[in-house]
Amino acid sequence: MEQERVATLWGETARAGYNAVIAEFTPLLEEIRAQSLRAEVERILPFEQIARLKESGLTAFTVPAEFGGLGRPLHELFSLIVDLATADSNVAQALRAHFGFVEQLRWEEPSAYTEHWFRRLGRGETAGAAAAEKGTERDRFATTLSLKDGHWVINGSKFFTTGSLYADWLTVTGSTEDGETVKCLAARGDPGLEIVDDWDGVGQKLTASGTAHFTDVRVDNDELRYGNTGFSYSQAFFQLYHLATVAGITQAAALDIARAVRERKRGFSHANHALPAHDPQILEIVGHVASAAHTARAIVRHAADALQAAADSREGEERGPATIKAELEVWQAQEIIFPLTLNATSLLFDALGGTATLRVAGLDRYWRNIRTIGCHNPRVYRTRVIGDYLVNGEPPPGQWRVGTV
Repeated sequence: MEQERVATLWGETARAGYNAVIAEFTPLLEEIRAQSLRAEVERILPFEQIARLKESGLTAFTVPAEFGGLGRPLHELFSLIVDLATADSNVAQALRAHFGFVEQLRWEEPSAYTEHWFRRLGRGETAGAAAAEKGTERDRFATTLSLKDGHWVINGSKFFTTGSLYADWLTVTGSTEDGETVKCLAARGDPGLEIVDDWDGVGQKLTASGTAHFTDVRVDNDELRYGNTGFSYSQAFFQLYHLATVAGITQAAALDIARAVRERKRGFSHANHALPAHDPQILEIVGHVASAAHTARAIVRHAADALQAAADSREGEERGPATIKAELEVWQAQEIIFPLTLNATSLLFDALGGTATLRVAGLDRYWRNIRTIGCHNPRVYRTRVIGDYLVNGEPPPGQWRVGTV
């Protein structure tokens, strides 16, 4: 019954192709959702959940079919992220760097490099993040790549290594000794790589977004990519990924508060009805949360279409009109989605009263998770860009240099 209601409120009505694909994975997503509250309360890292996603083939959602993936289009990926974040937003965010790496490969011209990595990813291997650092210079990474005994090695430390504990590879960004930016991949099991689960944020507590230490971690020479490389629409991609996760969090919050109201058997003495499930004021609160979830998801879908157009345009390394349009759509989405969903995940407490604040209920995680993601995705620097474009025609600034946190 709940699935029918979800399909009516938030279903992918215009995207039958996505519906057919995701139906196969729905039981797995439901199992992950059933485990998410216990995982949050008892701090159980999602090794098992991500392993099952890898085995199922879902982590190869956009990997081309000829390499063992599902070969689905980019715009469908964001519907998947919403659904995955509805199940468990920690799992969704832990795969952000992975899906970004897949998109980087899809954007590049076919080569021995892209084929090598597509085959690995098609088999279920995944990548985690290792770009940001604490307190480094803006134009140079403290993490270095240098030659040792004829091979490149990585030395240094990274923070915000999201998904790294669960990944087979880490996507690493550093600087050569002469200051040139370089990107490569490091094997998760390398003896010179230590990952510390020291992420201590108020939300998204199970994403493994802590510290990674590199000591002479060896990299093959043909794995290096020089410069601040990234597919031209990567800014919009990674920020829209966050917004899709937020939409999923809000959808999960709406489902949880609806279930809690439905099951509650006692109302306040001055309530409008003995049962909260028939109290119009309580139903109005649930409706607000559900509407916020719908709006966030609809905005994400719309922006995903713009991102698909940017990907299809093949504009090259330079940001062309399609990429700029996608960025502007995503920046506008940020301005609306964050305050809307933060308000909804705060308002839901009014539907239950004091029991909603119990730690075992886990309802607080929804607001905390959105607030945490919002800090990674700071709209304070985006809204001005929208105004500047509308008033002065000034396009959004180019790719940032990811370094300090």
